[in-house]
Amino acid sequence: MIRNFIKPHYYLMIVVLSLSLSFRVTAQEKRVTVEEALNAISKKYKTKFAYEHNIIQGKFTESGYLKANSLYETLKRVLYNNNLLFLYVSEGNYTIVSRDEKLFQQRSEPSATNGPIADSEEIYLTGKISDETGDGLPGVTIKSNGSNRASITDRDGKFALFVPKTTTDVSFSYLGYQSYSQTITQRTKHIVVSLKPSTAMQLEQVNIISNGYQVLPKERSTGAAVEIKASDIAKIKSPNLVQRLENLAAGLKVDVLSDNMFTYGNTQVGISSGTRTVGRTDYNIAIRGTSTIRGESFPLVVVDGAISELDLSTINPNDIASITILKDAAAASIWGTRAANGVIVITTKVGSPNQAPKVSFSASATVSNKPNLDYLKVMNAAQAISYEQDLIAKNLITVPNANNFFGQPVSDVTDLTFRRRAGTITQEAYDAAIGRFSAIDSRDQISQYLLKPSNNQQYDLSVSGGGKSSDYFYSASYSKENPYTVGVSGQRFTVTMNNNFKIFKVATLSTNVKGSFFNFKNNGQNLNTLFNPSATTFMPYNQLVDDNGNRVSYSRKYYSGWVNQLQNQGYLNWKYNALNELDNADNTQNDNNYIINLNLNVPIFKGLSANAFYGNERSFSTSRNYFNEQTYEYRNLVNSYTPIPTSGNAVNSIGLSPGSGILKNINTTNNNFTLRGQLNYDNIFNGVHQLTLIAGSEIRQTKIGQGFNTMYGYNTGTGFSRPVDFSTPYPTILFFNGNLAGSSTQEDKTRRYLSYYSNTAYTFKGKYTLSGSIRYDDYNNFGVDRKFRATPLWSGGVKWDVSKESFLNKQKWISNLSIRATYGVNGNISTQLFPFTYIALANTDLTTGLPYASIISPANPELRWEKTYIANLGVDFGFLNNRITGTADIYSKRGKDLFYEFPVNGTYGVTTLTRNSTNLSGNGVDLNLRGTIIRQTDMEWNSGFNFAYNNNTVTDTRFAVTSSFYSNPAYGPNLSGYPIDKLFVYKNAGLDATGLTQVFNEKGAKVAASQNISAVDALSYAGRRAAPYFGNLNTSFRYKKLTLFAMASYQFGSIFLRPTITSYPTARLGVKYDLHEDVAKRWIKAGDEAFTNVPGAAGIFAAQSLLRYQ
Repeated sequence: MIRNFIKPHYYLMIVVLSLSLSFRVTAQEKRVTVEEALNAISKKYKTKFAYEHNIIQGKFTESGYLKANSLYETLKRVLYNNNLLFLYVSEGNYTIVSRDEKLFQQRSEPSATNGPIADSEEIYLTGKISDETGDGLPGVTIKSNGSNRASITDRDGKFALFVPKTTTDVSFSYLGYQSYSQTITQRTKHIVVSLKPSTAMQLEQVNIISNGYQVLPKERSTGAAVEIKASDIAKIKSPNLVQRLENLAAGLKVDVLSDNMFTYGNTQVGISSGTRTVGRTDYNIAIRGTSTIRGESFPLVVVDGAISELDLSTINPNDIASITILKDAAAASIWGTRAANGVIVITTKVGSPNQAPKVSFSASATVSNKPNLDYLKVMNAAQAISYEQDLIAKNLITVPNANNFFGQPVSDVTDLTFRRRAGTITQEAYDAAIGRFSAIDSRDQISQYLLKPSNNQQYDLSVSGGGKSSDYFYSASYSKENPYTVGVSGQRFTVTMNNNFKIFKVATLSTNVKGSFFNFKNNGQNLNTLFNPSATTFMPYNQLVDDNGNRVSYSRKYYSGWVNQLQNQGYLNWKYNALNELDNADNTQNDNNYIINLNLNVPIFKGLSANAFYGNERSFSTSRNYFNEQTYEYRNLVNSYTPIPTSGNAVNSIGLSPGSGILKNINTTNNNFTLRGQLNYDNIFNGVHQLTLIAGSEIRQTKIGQGFNTMYGYNTGTGFSRPVDFSTPYPTILFFNGNLAGSSTQEDKTRRYLSYYSNTAYTFKGKYTLSGSIRYDDYNNFGVDRKFRATPLWSGGVKWDVSKESFLNKQKWISNLSIRATYGVNGNISTQLFPFTYIALANTDLTTGLPYASIISPANPELRWEKTYIANLGVDFGFLNNRITGTADIYSKRGKDLFYEFPVNGTYGVTTLTRNSTNLSGNGVDLNLRGTIIRQTDMEWNSGFNFAYNNNTVTDTRFAVTSSFYSNPAYGPNLSGYPIDKLFVYKNAGLDATGLTQVFNEKGAKVAASQNISAVDALSYAGRRAAPYFGNLNTSFRYKKLTLFAMASYQFGSIFLRPTITSYPTARLGVKYDLHEDVAKRWIKAGDEAFTNVPGAAGIFAAQSLLRYQ
C-alpha cells in the first residue's frame, strides 16, 4: 500500500517552511530534467524519493546542483525553483510534492498581548488529520480557500492555522490520498479529518536491482533481472523458501517433487554430488532451462553478497527482504562460476536508523490429509491372484524347493498354488484361502498404520530498529513438520542477526550472522519398497496384522519354507514386518549451519569508496542410523554371516552378542570462505553524464569432508562396540567368505577460486545507458595449465528509456517504456571432473588377498570451463499511470565446450572419456504482466501473470543414431537436432495372434517383436519430457482489512510415458510381481488381441514386446 511507504516517523518542519533561499547560476550551465537530478541525488546520498510523475514532468534544473555541500542544499537547488517541496519521511526517504507560491506566505506570529483570541478578524483553527486506520498523518497541507493562508500537520498529524472570518471552507491534501474539503463557520475551533487513499494517484519509487556486488536503479540496469519482494514471498505460507518460489517469476522454474516442507527424503550432503546438497531428490530449480548436459545445472545462490553452498531450506523466508533473479549475461556474468545457470541473489532484512524497536510475531500452521491410496493404479487382490495363477500355469514361476538353500521368496498365493498342485492341501482348503485373500485390500492397513495426516507449524519473532549511528534486525524462527509418513518428522530453528554500524560518521560496517539447526527423524516405511515390482512386493492381499491383531511377517530374502527350517537351527527370525521395523527404527540426522559476513565500506572521496568483505559458511551434519537386534537389518546381517552348521546350533562368525546392534554414522563438514576487496565509483558529471563502476578481486574456497563408519555389536548403554577386521573375510551362509561392509573412510575435497572482476554502467541524460562486465576466473580443479584453468567471462548491454523522450511527453497513457539489449558469455564447471587420474582405494581382493584400487576417471589435462553465450532483447513498460506494468524478453543461448563422454581408443584402458566436446543451443521468451483492476479506499484488486517458454537443441552432429537407440528410444542417447529431454516412442500396431506387440516401420508395414527397427522414421517424436511452457496466474483482493490471495501455477507442452507394466517374470529375472492395473488387461489367449494392446507375459520375445508397448 502507498501509505506504508510514505507514512513517516517524524518530519523536519524547517524543510517546508524555509522557502526564501535562492541561488545563482551562470548561463553556461547545462540543464537536466528534475527526474534525472533526483536519480543522481538518490545514488550520491543513498536516498529514495516518492512522487507523482506528473508534478515533475517538463521541469528542469541546472547541472550545477551537485556542487551543493549537503543533501539539504542540493534538494533546495533542484526543487524550489520548480515550485516543488521535499518532505522528510524517515532516514533516507523523502516525498516530493507541489506547492503554490502563495501557499506558505505566513503572517507573523501573534504577540502575547495580541493572541488568537484577541484577533476579532480571524479564526484560530486546530485539528488532527489521520489516515484510514486512525494514525496521524504528518505533512498534510491545510489551506484556507479564498485566501493565501496554509499550514501543514506535525509528526502526530496535528495542525494550527489562522484563517479570515470570511472563510467558508478549508481543504486538506496529501500525497497518495484523496483531497478533502471541510465547511467551517466562525464558531468552528477544532477539526478532525480522516483522509482516504487515492484511487487515481500512482506513487513512483526509485527501484533498485541487486546483483550481489552492488545495487543499481532498475532504470539503469540493462540486464534481464527480476526482483521478488518480501511482500510477494509472504503471500505463500510455507517454512521452506523452495515452495514459496514456485514459478513466482517468469523464467524461474521450480519443480517440487515432494509434498514435504523441509523434511526431505535425502538430507545428507553428498561429497560426490557437486554443488547440489540437501533435498536434491525432492525439488529442482532452473532459470531459463538447461545450459549444460553433464555440468552443474543448479543456479548459483548468493546470500547477502556471498555464494552459498547450503540448501535453500536453511533460510527462513520471513527474514528475506528481496530476491533478485539474474537471467542473462549482463545481469549474471559478474559472478562467473556457474552463472550460466542463472543467479538467485537473496538479501535479508535490516533495521532502520532512528527507529524505536519494532517487534513482530507471527504463527502459522497447515494441515493436509494423508494420501488416498485408492488412486494408485494397481490391481485388486482378485486380479493379482488370477495373474499369479496364470504365471504358474505358463511356467513363468517355477515351484520353490524348501531344500534349495537360496530359493527366491514367493507370495502366499504362489506358494499356496504350488502346494495344491503338490497335493499337500485339499482343493476345498485352497478355494477357501483364495476366497479370504480375494476379499482383502492391503491399502486399507497401509493407510491405517503407515500413513497419517500431515501438519506443520512455524513461529517467527523479530525485532528491528536503530539509532543515529547503527541499526539492527534480529529474528528467530521455529518450524516443526510432521509429514504424512508415520515415523518421519523434522524440526528447524533459525536465527538471524543483521547489524549496520556507522564508524566515525563516515565508514559503515555491516555484519550478518545466521544459524540454522535441523533435527530429522527418518523412521518411516517407504511406500516404494512395498509396491515396487520384486519378489517381495507387498501383495494386495497381504496384511500387516491379521484379524486377531497379530502382526504378520514375510520372508524377504529366501523362500519361506527354507527360512522356517533355519530358525529351528539357531538362526534369528528372518522375516519382515513393517510395523516391527517402525517400532525399532532409530534413524536421525542433525544439521547445524552457520554463516557470518563482515562488510566494511569506507568513502575515499567524492563518489569513490572501498569495500572489504569476508564471509564464512560452515555446516556440520551427522547422520546416525542404529539397528537394534529386533530390526531386520541386524537379523539379516547376523544370519548372513552364520554358516550352516554340520551339527548343533548355528553360531554367527562375527561374534555379535544379544543386546547389541549395528550403528552406521556419516559425518559431513563444510567450510567455505570468501574474501573480497572492491572499489566503487558513482558520480554525475555536468548533470548529464553518470558513471557507475566497481572493480575488485575475490578469493573463494570450498572444503567438504565426509566420513563413514560402521560399528558392529554397538551397545547404546555402554557406548562400546565389538572390534571387527574389515580386511579379513568372514564365513557366510553362502559357503564362501565375505568382507564386512562399513570400514571407516574419510574423503576431503578442496576447491579454490581466484577472481578479478569489474562492472561499469554509463548513463547519458538519464535516458541512454551502456553497461559492461568482465570477470577473470581461476579454478584449481582444472589443473596447473593456466590456459585451461582460467577463463575471462564478459557481457555488454544497452538501454534506451524511450518514455523520457520529448516526443512521448504528450502520450499521457505511457507511463514507462524502455528497450534493452545485452550479449555476453557466462561460465560453468563440473566439480566431479579432474585433469589428473582419479583413483579410489578399496578393501582386500577376495582372490588375491591384497588391497586394490579402481580408476574412477582417467586423466584429462585439457579440461576447461563450459561457456554459454547469451543474447537478450527486452522491453519494460507501464501504461495508464502504471496501472498496467510488465516486462518482455526474448533470448538465445549457445553453449560451447560442454562436458560429455565420447568414445576413445580402447587401448587407453577406457572406452569413453568426459571432455569439453559438445554444443547446445537454446532460446526462449519471458513475459511478466501486472495490473490494478480496482483501487478504492476499502477495496483493491490486483492481478499478475507470468509466462515463460524455453527450448534447447543438441547441435553436435556426432550425436547420431546407433543400434542401441532403437532398443529403448524413450531414454536413448542424445540426438542431433533434438532437445536433450526428447522423447521418442514406437508407432504401436497392436498385438499379433500370440500376444506380442507389433509396431509400424518407416514404410508403414507391421514389424514383429522378433524383428529390429533400423530407421529413425520408424519412431515417433512425441515431444519433450520437461514442460517448455510454464508460469503462473495470481490475484490479490482486499476488502478493508481482509486480504485474499490466490495463485495457480501451470506447466504444459510436456510429454511423459504413462506408467505401466515394468516387467514380467522370466527365467533370467526370476520372480517379480508387477501390480500395475494394466497387468489385468494383458493378452492371455488367442483372440484377446481384438480388444487389448497390453502384451502377454509369455513368449521368447515377451521382454522386447513389453518394451515396445511401454
